[in-house]
Amino acid sequence: MAALGSSSQVVSEYVVRVPRNTPKRYNIMAFNSADRVSLGTWAQARMERDMSNKRIYAEEELPESGAGSEFHRRLREEARRKKYGIVLREFRAEDQPWLLRVNGKGGRRFRGVKKGGVTENASYYIFTQCPDGAFEAFPVRSWFNFTPLARHRTLTAEEAEEEWERRNKVLNHFSIMQQR
Repeated sequence: MAALGSSSQVVSEYVVRVPRNTPKRYNIMAFNSADRVSLGTWAQARMERDMSNKRIYAEEELPESGAGSEFHRRLREEARRKKYGIVLREFRAEDQPWLLRVNGKGGRRFRGVKKGGVTENASYYIFTQCPDGAFEAFPVRSWFNFTPLARHRTLTAEEAEEEWERRNKVLNHFSIMQQR
């Protein structure tokens, strides 16, 4: 029978504190490893909310009565929404994506979209070590996945229309030579 050797494991115990009321909210910024993002190379960074979806949530401003109004339009709209199960959501600025600009105008740009359901089934905490050796654990409120924005210029609506009209006019040099 093999003799059991005495394993000399060194175990360190730490105190973990979870503050009850913290005025700060902690979020996670996740970048794809293929994007090769290095925070050490950033000279400056600016983050702002993308409020371009605000006009989608706004209702049409139509008069209730008088010229240009429809009789019981609001009631008919509400009945239509109930019939088809359409639920209106209110516009919330904290649910809108982030726009991150790194190193000024010529630098890289990212768009951070909130990853839904991350904190529903699991709890994430950020641990910081205090000078007294104890750890403080702060709960993570949201998780944002950042993806780089396209640097190339895209076609405008008019340019895309012109290219679409020219789609059948592409010259095939082989067929031209056959016609001669």
